[in-house]
Amino acid sequence: MSGKALLLDLSPLRESPPFRSIVIARTIAVFGIGMLIVAVPVQIFALTGSTAHVGFASTVTGVATLVGLLTGGVLADRYDRRRLIVWTRTLCGLAFVGLALNAASAAPSVWAIYALGAVDGAIGAVSITALLAVTPALIPENSFAAAGAINALTVQLGMMAAPALGGVVIATGGVTWNYWAAAAGTLLTVPLLATLPELRPDETDETDGESPWESLTGGFRFALSRNIVRSVLIVGTIALLGGGVGVLIPAFVEQRFDGDPRTAGLLYSATAVGAAMGSVGSGWIGRVRRKGYVLVLALAASFLALAGVGLAPMVWVALVLLAVAGAFGAVQEIMAYTVIQTNTPDRLLGRANSLWSAQNVFGLSVGSAVAGLIGTAFVASTALIVYGVIMVSLSVLALISLASLRDYVDHTVDDVVDHSLDGGSPGATPEHSGTESLEPEELR
Repeated sequence: MSGKALLLDLSPLRESPPFRSIVIARTIAVFGIGMLIVAVPVQIFALTGSTAHVGFASTVTGVATLVGLLTGGVLADRYDRRRLIVWTRTLCGLAFVGLALNAASAAPSVWAIYALGAVDGAIGAVSITALLAVTPALIPENSFAAAGAINALTVQLGMMAAPALGGVVIATGGVTWNYWAAAAGTLLTVPLLATLPELRPDETDETDGESPWESLTGGFRFALSRNIVRSVLIVGTIALLGGGVGVLIPAFVEQRFDGDPRTAGLLYSATAVGAAMGSVGSGWIGRVRRKGYVLVLALAASFLALAGVGLAPMVWVALVLLAVAGAFGAVQEIMAYTVIQTNTPDRLLGRANSLWSAQNVFGLSVGSAVAGLIGTAFVASTALIVYGVIMVSLSVLALISLASLRDYVDHTVDDVVDHSLDGGSPGATPEHSGTESLEPEELR
């Protein structure tokens, strides 16, 4: 396999202008969220001097985001997804405008920050869910892995750069400019997104007369009854339970590296850098037939690297191991995205993606709590080892027990191989979602 074949496959961006518009919009959405993550706590602490207020604001926004993800899944499976995306991006931009006007006022309201932050979190989540749901309709099925890698990379780069950019903007001109920048970027994407084709979910009689609650529970029933999707979500839960390693870093730096805050900052960045590198080098993923098997192995490898961090005698060793963990974590995420898109009918893509995204929001909080509990029982270095070993064990258990995932074969790889031999790339077919061939009995 050539070195070029190992790099991120950018063909979906070249060949599908609608997908390219979606990626631009998602990238700006992630930057907006990153700016919000910095601006809201900084402004609230400046106004109140209370970390409790800062924590409460974070909780409110997190709950609103979770509700928005679940609601967005239902809406994306009922209405034209293009119209939903355009309206939600517009409302997000207006919410940022509200935050900017509040910040510029003589007496900014803390409660307005809570409310507008929650609105932006909820509506932004609806937008992201709809953006994820339309992707399979805009590219060929054998490009799902490439699309997943591109999506993952935009999120990783955005969350690496946006908080830093937000901090610079705040230091230069204050939080007001932070909100104005986020508002301008968000609203500028609306005309771009308005050029998308009509993106209605597949017609089905199953939603006739169905309440939103019934629609939501129908998404849960699908996820639980479709073995391969259920298995991916189970493995995703394990991944997120192991995502709380950041809780242990301050104590680990204090114990091993004299409490240097610069070291802590580098360690926090290393995983994200590794994840970005894993996405950039993801060209091979589309050619893997046994995606379920490799998914779990990548997850186990990431936790094994985390366990090794607890043994690291020098900072550079810990940095390398955290970067390796991030790279394998990115592989796991791209594999999971590909399997879910490939095995979900178009009429359920909104709800399936919303459940997957909601799992990320909720699971990371639980993982942080688990890491905190382990950190109270052991010194930091030992806690990292114990934490990593437990997660590796759970990954191996998943590989043994989840036969549907272990034995899953991605037959779209045949198309990728045939295409690579032809030396070309199939054009994107907006009508093709890659899931039309799934018969009802296959979904039970």
